[in-house]
Amino acid sequence: MTETRTPRIALVGANGYGLHHRHNLEPRRRSGELDFVALCDTAEIYEDDAIPVGDLPVFDDYKAMLDATDPDVVIIATPPPTHLPIASAAMRHGADVYLEKPPVANLAEYAQLYDVMTETGRNVQVGFQALGSHAFNALRDAIEAGQLGEVEAVSVAGSWRRPDSYYRRSPWAGKREANGTLIADGALANPFAHASQEAIALAGDWPLDGEIELERLRTRESIEVDDTAVWRATNKNGVQITVAVTLCGDKKLEGDVYVRGTEGEAWFEYPTDKLLLPGESEPKQYGRTDLLDNLLAHRNKGVGLISGLRRAKTFTGVLERVLNDPIPRLVDAEHLERVGDDPVTILKGADKAVEDAAKQGKLFSELGLPWA
Repeated sequence: MTETRTPRIALVGANGYGLHHRHNLEPRRRSGELDFVALCDTAEIYEDDAIPVGDLPVFDDYKAMLDATDPDVVIIATPPPTHLPIASAAMRHGADVYLEKPPVANLAEYAQLYDVMTETGRNVQVGFQALGSHAFNALRDAIEAGQLGEVEAVSVAGSWRRPDSYYRRSPWAGKREANGTLIADGALANPFAHASQEAIALAGDWPLDGEIELERLRTRESIEVDDTAVWRATNKNGVQITVAVTLCGDKKLEGDVYVRGTEGEAWFEYPTDKLLLPGESEPKQYGRTDLLDNLLAHRNKGVGLISGLRRAKTFTGVLERVLNDPIPRLVDAEHLERVGDDPVTILKGADKAVEDAAKQGKLFSELGLPWA
């Protein structure tokens, strides 16, 4: 069944990444495309003239919000450990859910969330925005048309920077666990979660087959999570996936995806939607479908969900492996450089290391690096 009335949207988690959603919702509210019916946060709501709270009802309890406003769609942009109870309550109240990534922290929670989704008949869109890239679709089309031959490997290299203040952005930032709950922070689990999901999806959305090889490092004694990491596995279609990332790079790599087939190779920069296919001399720039628009189109017209919960299962298995890994090894100071007023730690050669790992399908320990 499809919905035709103006959708009633509520947002749980109004600060942090919730600000992105407020900026996304405000022009739609003004145009009458949707009714923005509630904000919910346990902290004081951040005020911004571009996204005024105005007379919008504000709650500090999501259950009270659900009862009072009866939303059709609930956007959840809260810390990952809260996702399962909030999303479950929203679906049992009759709402569809837009759930920020990562949806949950392990496969047991995934099974619980999936059961609620099937029990209630509601929809869950997971906030892997890069899956809405038209470049991603063009690359999948090229693969299915045989332009690359048989796909053998998909890999990602990402090299960004994060200053010390990044690890002070919240009480749980940089922590492995809080109150006995594993925290989805660190390079692989948080900023580069998209990298893993993109690689899994481009490799065909198959489950992984066998062991997930994982190497995680940290360059700050004050954190308990990885800021440089690589994982490698093979899926049940025989495609090797390698994801190598750092938050300590000297040179920036936005997020380079390499797809190697028996007949050709493709390059895709997933954060910017640029794609270079076999036979092309320059990458082309593509657009992107907003995942909230896609969820609303699914409700109104039956359009397929781009990033439905089913698609996140394999990623959740990778995340579970990462979160259950011990605290990463601390890199020796001789391999590090500190720069800037809000200091950034540079791991010498990390940007080249992630690129080499991705292009060669190797772990850091297989590249002869002095710090690996």
